[in-house]
Amino acid sequence: MLVAHLVPGYFITIQSKSRWQPNWTVRQCALLRLAALGSTIAPDLDVVYNVIFHDFFNHSTLWTHSLFPYISILFIWWILRQSRRWPYLQMLAWLIALGGISHLLLDVVAHGTPLLYPLLVTMVGVPPQRVVEGGVWAYLTDPIFLFEPFLLTLAAIHWLLHNAHDQRVRIIGLIILIAGLSIFTTSFLLLLPVLQETITGFILLPDGLGSVHQATDGLITATIIH
Repeated sequence: MLVAHLVPGYFITIQSKSRWQPNWTVRQCALLRLAALGSTIAPDLDVVYNVIFHDFFNHSTLWTHSLFPYISILFIWWILRQSRRWPYLQMLAWLIALGGISHLLLDVVAHGTPLLYPLLVTMVGVPPQRVVEGGVWAYLTDPIFLFEPFLLTLAAIHWLLHNAHDQRVRIIGLIILIAGLSIFTTSFLLLLPVLQETITGFILLPDGLGSVHQATDGLITATIIH
């Protein structure tokens, strides 16, 4: 999953705003929005770093895609909630935990993720085998990729319906969004055989296996099929 990770952060922010306190400053509210959105993409920041500085597209650590760090944050939130103090810190921890967990759930659908690391390095997920073996290029040329524009369109429709006050703007916007998604989906599916054939030779090794990258974290070495 790529930019669609931001979609759950958007909805988490919207749903949580009813519990934001009126005495919180503009900066505090901005930080909450940043936490909700940023936590949905933070687990992949090491990939961006590796692409820029190390010329490979993969993770340097598996901790960012393990459930345990986010369960720990949820535990901190629970302790704060039980204390009935520091409501702002409660909300901040809640948003960060939900954003991180939403990232993992989308990855489970899109290409698998090591949810139980470091106890297990097994990739947990429901993606097609070609995506597991082929990595990002296989993901971009698989029907499962359509989940991404669908989520982005859903968020755009929600924003339009709640922020466009002119009825005509709403109708035109909805038509454009739905038509755009339909055209993209149809075009993608029609071109899919060509895309898959083009990319297959790029992502496969001579022995027919997906390229493999070793990701190390501490003394544990996990093999990620990429």
